[in-house]
Amino acid sequence: MSTPDTIYAKQYGSNVSLLAQQKGSRLRNAVTVKSGVVGEETYMDQLTAFDAQARTSRLSQTNPTLASYARRRIALEDYFIAKAIDKLDSVRTLADPTSAISQNGINGMGRQIDDLIIAAATGTAYTGKVGGTSIVLPSAQKVAVGSSNLTLAKLLSAKEILDGNEVDPSDERYIIVSSGMLSSLLNTTEVKSADYNSVKVLVQGMIDTYLGFKFIRSERLAGGATARKAIAFTKSGIGLAIGRDVTSRIDELPNQHYAKQLYFSMSMGASRLEEAKVVEIACNESL
Repeated sequence: MSTPDTIYAKQYGSNVSLLAQQKGSRLRNAVTVKSGVVGEETYMDQLTAFDAQARTSRLSQTNPTLASYARRRIALEDYFIAKAIDKLDSVRTLADPTSAISQNGINGMGRQIDDLIIAAATGTAYTGKVGGTSIVLPSAQKVAVGSSNLTLAKLLSAKEILDGNEVDPSDERYIIVSSGMLSSLLNTTEVKSADYNSVKVLVQGMIDTYLGFKFIRSERLAGGATARKAIAFTKSGIGLAIGRDVTSRIDELPNQHYAKQLYFSMSMGASRLEEAKVVEIACNESL
């Protein structure tokens, strides 16, 4: 295990750098956020669609019916990171590592937010008046692996599923993919120059939208090499509940010779809000 000796000034100069890592959350702004939640769980309510009725006679009664609502239960979980810096280490380093450790802590909490959202997208959701009914993502919302990685055909299938569900086109659409999936998409669209050029600049980071989906790259997607899952969804299709946003503080620890402790915490939970707005795309990244 590494010790503070590795950053002592006499050995490594005055800089403390961060190792390669995802910096913060990439998905938080792509979902519906409910802040200020109090308690261990909360609900996100939805209005069920209703249709017009034919008026069959003059002066007929309206006979109104109650609007129907749906809801999803989201349980909040608490997360924390605590790191200590000994006073001797602070004296022996030319660079105070506090700032680097702070950034690392914030990055770690952000990655946890992404893990919550990814797990909720295709996991079990809980619906009903008190959230007691479990519901899984139906097979109609899944694009099979078909012994291939991410392809243009799979993207079109995901788009067709959302369109077929009459998902509002103004509802922002996103897709979470890995770097391997992006590369596969580039390699499978070379036969069509227009698609190839579009995907090429997508992979290079010059654009981030294709077929109406805003692409978000993440290496945290679930599954193994032979069945990793890309996730296409709309902003209103996944919810993030925040009881306590990411907070941090620095304290002294009397029992550890007044070493500094950097502490980060948050209380959050996530859920799929509507199956029709989420599509799972199985991809074989070993090909």
